[in-house]
Amino acid sequence: MPHQFYFSAFLLAASLSAPLATQAQTAAEPAAPAPTKTAPAPGFQSATLFKLGTGLTRGLTIGGFMGTALPLVASVEHNYAPAWSVYGNVSSGWRIGARTAAPERGTRSAYVTEVGADLGVRHYYNQEKRQAAGRAAGPFVGNYVALQGSTSFTPYYAPKLYHEVSALSVLWGTQHRLGSHGLLDAYVGGGLETRRLNMSYRGVQIRPHLEVGIKLSLVR
Repeated sequence: MPHQFYFSAFLLAASLSAPLATQAQTAAEPAAPAPTKTAPAPGFQSATLFKLGTGLTRGLTIGGFMGTALPLVASVEHNYAPAWSVYGNVSSGWRIGARTAAPERGTRSAYVTEVGADLGVRHYYNQEKRQAAGRAAGPFVGNYVALQGSTSFTPYYAPKLYHEVSALSVLWGTQHRLGSHGLLDAYVGGGLETRRLNMSYRGVQIRPHLEVGIKLSLVR
């Protein structure tokens, strides 16, 4: 009888101490670290580039009926999606040297020989390949294709403006930064244009259009 009593007491004590030992072992184990959250990739941020430049572009004339004029182009370009941008240009040709085109007319020749405007959309392609090759890439940099609409006016005699040509072109070009505030933009392309036949607007001619230019600009 005493042996049965001691044996029963031993079983009871063992059954009570087992959960306590398990709880103590669980409390002693360090908690598993919480999974680290990976920071999300930075999202696309649009940007706007302002340009003021000149070069071999619309508005440049050397001699001839309109005299010699240097072009001045004010532009703005805005990237609305990765590798895509929209842009607008306002161009003008400024006469240097002699300003009289036809003195026998008795009219005043304009200082500005041409006024034009462009609107277009660009796609900068192969951006990933440029980055992989260690070449400059990103907004407003690299090779591009563009669809551009243009129109220009000629003020033969101030202050009247005569519509000269309107065109729709597909362009291929390349644009690169030159230091912190410089930009080179070179392009070539073609399309269709409507050109007036004379200053009295007597008829419009539709014909192929060629667009070629090299511009050097200051940017911000």
